[in-house]
Amino acid sequence: MKKISILLFSLIYMCNAYSQVSTKYEKSWFENHSFKSQIKYNLAMDQYDVKFYDLNLEATNTSKAISGFAGFKAQVLTDNFNQIVAELHSSMVIDSIWVDDVLCTYVRNGNEFTVSLPAALNTDDYFTLKVFYHGSSTGGGISTGTSPSWQHDVTWTLSESYHALDWFPCKQSLTDKADSAWIFITCDDNLKVGSNGLLTQITPVNASQVRYEWKTHYPIDYYLISITISDYQEYNTYAHPVGYSDSILIQNYLYPNSNYLTQYQAIIDRTAEFIEFLSEKWGVYPFAEEKYGHCLAPFSGGMEHQTMTSLGYFNFELIIHELAHQWFGDYVTCSNWQDIWVNEGFATYSNYMGLEALETYSQAQSYMATMHSDIMSETGGSIYVPFAEINDEGRIFDYRLTYEKGAAILHMIRFMVDNDSLFYASYKNYLQQYAYSTASAEEFLTVLNSTTGMNFDSFFDEWYYGEGFPTYSINVWQQGDSLYFDFSQTSSSAITPSFSNPVEIKFNYSGGNTIIRYTPTFPEQTYSFYFPHQLTTVNIDPNNDIINAVGSINLNMPSHQISPFSIYPNPTKDQLTLQSDYLFDSYIVYDLSGKSLLEGTMANGATIIPLGDIPDGMYYIILKKGSDCYPAKFVRMK
Repeated sequence: MKKISILLFSLIYMCNAYSQVSTKYEKSWFENHSFKSQIKYNLAMDQYDVKFYDLNLEATNTSKAISGFAGFKAQVLTDNFNQIVAELHSSMVIDSIWVDDVLCTYVRNGNEFTVSLPAALNTDDYFTLKVFYHGSSTGGGISTGTSPSWQHDVTWTLSESYHALDWFPCKQSLTDKADSAWIFITCDDNLKVGSNGLLTQITPVNASQVRYEWKTHYPIDYYLISITISDYQEYNTYAHPVGYSDSILIQNYLYPNSNYLTQYQAIIDRTAEFIEFLSEKWGVYPFAEEKYGHCLAPFSGGMEHQTMTSLGYFNFELIIHELAHQWFGDYVTCSNWQDIWVNEGFATYSNYMGLEALETYSQAQSYMATMHSDIMSETGGSIYVPFAEINDEGRIFDYRLTYEKGAAILHMIRFMVDNDSLFYASYKNYLQQYAYSTASAEEFLTVLNSTTGMNFDSFFDEWYYGEGFPTYSINVWQQGDSLYFDFSQTSSSAITPSFSNPVEIKFNYSGGNTIIRYTPTFPEQTYSFYFPHQLTTVNIDPNNDIINAVGSINLNMPSHQISPFSIYPNPTKDQLTLQSDYLFDSYIVYDLSGKSLLEGTMANGATIIPLGDIPDGMYYIILKKGSDCYPAKFVRMK
């Protein structure tokens, strides 16, 4: 297969200039979120930095009722700090609040509470908040239910995006990750509790209860803290990624039915393979000193709780998607919900990566084609979540835009970089730069530009902030050993009237093909290149790298569009004569890079064009009549 970069020899005629404009909720079937609007964030919470979450609660698998205490240690960021503002759902009953072991007064306002400190604190001081509370939350962040297939009761939490407050007191700020967390849950001794980090101990509390003591010493965002409670069986395996000297525990809490593990063991065991594969691509699993694992709960989909995903079932896509979030979402978390793409788009693309590397290329391509079809089922919508919609979780987690289009543009970036080592180096550099912290799409863009040496600013304007997709059309004709084609595009959205990403065109002939990759600069352009074959068929975007529709492919141009003129002498020394009975309006001479060198108007009959001081070499000339463009090539030899 022959591939040609059109930039090396393209003949470009710009028929129309244009300007770039940057300016349905369908929940993912495999991810589950608690959908509800967020109350306004109180900026008083930015006066402190959470360092450590401490949860010590009692709960069961048949009720949402919880009781005990929870809170956090924090560092003060301002002088004369005299009150703490934090969040806890209004349906939860507060019994008392203590700060540094001193009983304090407080005021509740909806889901917020404000604690008056006995003495003001100053910058860099620390305090420890402990809230004793109980109740059955009416918020969606904690649920209880029974598995319909396996008949086991489960209580579980899902705090993304604004629902940690539904079950424990917290500060819901993405950019304020705690350095560590302890999650201690007391339950009946026939139950197990899954959570974040390492299970350091199971402590007997009384004759019928035990306390599961989970501790994580990695930075963690508020919404990634979780618990699941049921009468699980435990099934463990290990991963051994290259570059990590120890093994990584994969801890699975499964329904205890005798045939559950028999049915799902094969796919569960592939988790190790997925960890090793993604570690190779992105760097070693970022929580390797603790674990990875799964906890079953009766909901549709999964949630990437740090080090222990909660999910409703096991399959290839769900496992690798939620695992990928441990890098993109947990290790590096979106710094605001407008840029949820840096979590979800990357995790969704991991399924394509996995299918391509671990299954078959055909399966990966089928998956991408399905995503493209879904994306183009509607004409508009940006991946970027507008500020006005950040409280709409249906918009944040719009499957078509955040997940599918988010994944598809990563595939387009990979196509444009055209070097997998460089493409994945961008991933690694981004992860290393923002490790255990938060980042935005703009920060990924900066890393991408720096790593690849390319400029993706316009691409992001069109595909991340912009809306819609292009429909490409082509008219093709041959003249001697040259093939000419007019390429045009229309956009499905007026927000982004045209797209400047490269696209490949495959020109087929008996016994082979030539693939041209070029970058459209304007909505309508004409190209020419050497093609000493008889053309049979043409395919636009033959490998489905670009989100696009195909309009028309015309291989039989009308006779009046075959250049009705002659040029001589060719090669020429000082001047070029254009001879035609067809009354053209004007001409333009281009070099091989598409740079315009000469232009002028046409005379009846013959037009003589002095070539001036342009150097020896091959050139292209375009004759224009109205909107029609007629190309040819010539050689100058002094």
